Amino acid sequence: MSYFIRQFGDPEGITGRMLGKLMSLSNRKMHRAVLKELCSPVTLLEIGFGAGSQLEMISKRYPGTTLYGIDISKDMLCCAKKRLETRAVLSSGRIEKTDYPDGFFDTVITTDTCYFWTDAVKALNEIKRITKPGGRLIIAYNLLYAAFVHRTNSDCKMYNDAAIIKLCENADMKVLSQRSCGFKQKVFVISIQKEQRE
Repeated sequence: MSYFIRQFGDPEGITGRMLGKLMSLSNRKMHRAVLKELCSPVTLLEIGFGAGSQLEMISKRYPGTTLYGIDISKDMLCCAKKRLETRAVLSSGRIEKTDYPDGFFDTVITTDTCYFWTDAVKALNEIKRITKPGGRLIIAYNLLYAAFVHRTNSDCKMYNDAAIIKLCENADMKVLSQRSCGFKQKVFVISIQKEQRE
């Protein structure tokens, strides 16, 4: 079972490409919910873009938005580049440490990936660093899947509503809203506060 959990977190090979397509389909409701929460973003980053289906939706709705994506899977990077062509700047890497400049994005989104971050505190601090003050972080996740990943991986820290809220508040982020978007699926909209921690 840990093989499949690992594949969902970092898809590779034929199995990974098949799971990437499956995730694009199973995450549709969350993708649409994230799209509804966007406020005409100028520069947007998606963490864990997978096969690129959510960035494709955003590029159609907001053609003037400059899109970026970061994903740990090199196979998903190849799939998404084929799908998106020049509509997004995509790279391979982890959100815990990036090369993006301070305050570069006004919006950062992630769907069905926060439970795979190796260090949620570092990830949130990095998101805060690269997002403009007053910018937004939008997290969409599946409660059942998150709880399952948490049971099989003790490093998983963002596995339920209370944990997500606490981690965000500890990073001086403010949860603006949370709502259900499907069976056991939820979307959080979080504001990046102007005060920066030293």
